[in-house]
Amino acid sequence: MKYASLRYGLSALRCLIALCMGGLVLSALPVQARAAAGGSAGSAHAADMAARMQPAEQQAVLQARPIGGGEGATQAAADGLLAWPGVARLGLPALRMPDFSSPARPADEGGHPMLPWLALAATWDPDLARRAGGARARAEWEQGRAVVRVGGIDLLPSGRLQAGEDQVLAGTMAGMIGAGLLSGHVLPVFGSVAGDEQARADGAVPGRTAPVPAAWLADGSLLGVAMALEVAHGGALLCGGLAVCQTVTGLGAMVHDAWHFPGMVMATPGGLGPARPDDASLLPGALGTGVDMEQVSSREGGHDMFGAPLRQAVRDGAVRPAQLQAMGMHVLASFYMAGSLDHPPAFTPAHAAASPPVADTLVSDVEAEGAVLLQNENRVLPFDPALGPVLVLVRAPMRHAADLLADELRHAGLGVSVVVAADGANAPGTLPPATAQAARTLVLSGTDADNRMISTLADLGGHVVVVLTGDDPDRQMPWLDMVDSVVQAWAWRDAHARPLAALLSGQQEFSGHLPVTLTGGFYPPGMVDADYRAFERAHVAPLFPFGYGLSARGHLTLSDLHVVREGTHLNASFSVTNPDGTAVRAIPQLYVSPSSDQAAPRRLAAWRSIMVAPGHTLRLTLPVSLRLLAQWNAPAANWAVAAGDYAFSLGFSSVMLVRHADVRLPAMHLPAALDMAAD
Repeated sequence: MKYASLRYGLSALRCLIALCMGGLVLSALPVQARAAAGGSAGSAHAADMAARMQPAEQQAVLQARPIGGGEGATQAAADGLLAWPGVARLGLPALRMPDFSSPARPADEGGHPMLPWLALAATWDPDLARRAGGARARAEWEQGRAVVRVGGIDLLPSGRLQAGEDQVLAGTMAGMIGAGLLSGHVLPVFGSVAGDEQARADGAVPGRTAPVPAAWLADGSLLGVAMALEVAHGGALLCGGLAVCQTVTGLGAMVHDAWHFPGMVMATPGGLGPARPDDASLLPGALGTGVDMEQVSSREGGHDMFGAPLRQAVRDGAVRPAQLQAMGMHVLASFYMAGSLDHPPAFTPAHAAASPPVADTLVSDVEAEGAVLLQNENRVLPFDPALGPVLVLVRAPMRHAADLLADELRHAGLGVSVVVAADGANAPGTLPPATAQAARTLVLSGTDADNRMISTLADLGGHVVVVLTGDDPDRQMPWLDMVDSVVQAWAWRDAHARPLAALLSGQQEFSGHLPVTLTGGFYPPGMVDADYRAFERAHVAPLFPFGYGLSARGHLTLSDLHVVREGTHLNASFSVTNPDGTAVRAIPQLYVSPSSDQAAPRRLAAWRSIMVAPGHTLRLTLPVSLRLLAQWNAPAANWAVAAGDYAFSLGFSSVMLVRHADVRLPAMHLPAALDMAAD
């Protein structure tokens, strides 16, 4: 089984990849084989093609612009599609892509899931992430699009993105989505936009206006980006999302010089600044950001940095031809890594009917593995048919979902009825009469507006199960001590009904773990970030911690943790025992605390998704990247591991840590270059 990391030198990232990818071994081989060619050979091909371009062609490939006239162009423009022009003289085809300044389409549009979403991150399952990327690749290919944005990670820090709040987890999942996209010759562009970010309940956001050196972000947000590129074995980066491209200074040097990444950095429309066609004064700053390709939207009125201002600068001799050639080489390298130039999708006319999506259980599988059991007092779950019927209580907006779930629960052998509460149901007399007689009530709740209804219901004295059908990490739960069971089921999709019924009825075991901290809307004073490291620094326990998740039927025990150094990586070994009579799937998580002279909190180092048979003990060994113990050494452009003792902790969440081990390390330096070749 494998997972994710970032390889600095020969072992760092490869070791964490070997850890994080669960059961994904054979399924990744075609991607790795193709990516190897797209990495080294593709870079050489990109350099050759860039050198053969004429000056006007070198400038043209630095932009993706609104689609011009022709069949389907009007609809494409309405859909926010842009076209990269290619170079017909050299046989390089034009390619289409979305305008990345806007959030991704709704999850169920066209029958294809949006990527990523928190339910997928909650599975901690890279194989599912790769399947999701493959499904998205097929959908994009069908529509003639060769480039897709993968959110969940970004250049600037944010603990509120859809792939989760930890860079190791988010980088792995985003990278495996990218691997699935690359397998379908679709280029993944890694980066988020503001619309992807989950707003905090108190409205606070991290400061993102002052310039910050890339070196300061190397072991934080940029770690997730670098991991995604290496896990995917290709792709491109996006800036201009959570902040304009000038905010992260030295990005080009980090990406191309330190990481040795051959591909491109893209900018969203307007991300390089509000240039005017007759004003090239801002162009030097735009070129200094490290951006290689600029998206131009029709909303910008045709004003852009790499258009008229760049053409004027080239005519004046202010921009060297070698710089344009290097930027074009980066653009081509990303497309060659994806195979998009050799296998371009056909442009789809606007009137062409999309073919029905291939039958796939992806969305159901994500819910089945990603739903998180947060609480289960009195072992109310799974529902026992012998204990009588279950009442499903919802407000009107959730009636359709309740009917679907009730049908699936009936198929599982339960007696189920559905009642709808009127608006303002916050006292015993205003709840439907059936709730007073119900011994077991299941509430589907999407927002905090249901809280008074849930509290009123709990006061009636029956067993209450609350299923949360939203993605809000700040969901308030004032009724938590009054109800029996709580399930985090994420944003509702109709395909969730069957797997959720299987979990509630015991036909399938809960195995999801939180990819974000559930705060309950409470933050200690002065806290800007809301991830698990921020809570640890503040010495405050959150409502439910990162990595948390229960089993309804059994539990595993962890023992005998040992950590040893082997060359340029660490091996952590431990035993997992299932003392119960039911097979249990769980996710043991390994966290590391840097040495005392480093001002850094505990962080996720590795994990393993494991199924343990009843009465069995397994001995596991997880490789750990030394990069996760290092600090960025800016003068040498490498990673420095300080000599000292490092503490490792093992458990089932970021705070439920039951086994500990220390390892003493000498001072070491690790190269920063990404490993873009196959394992």
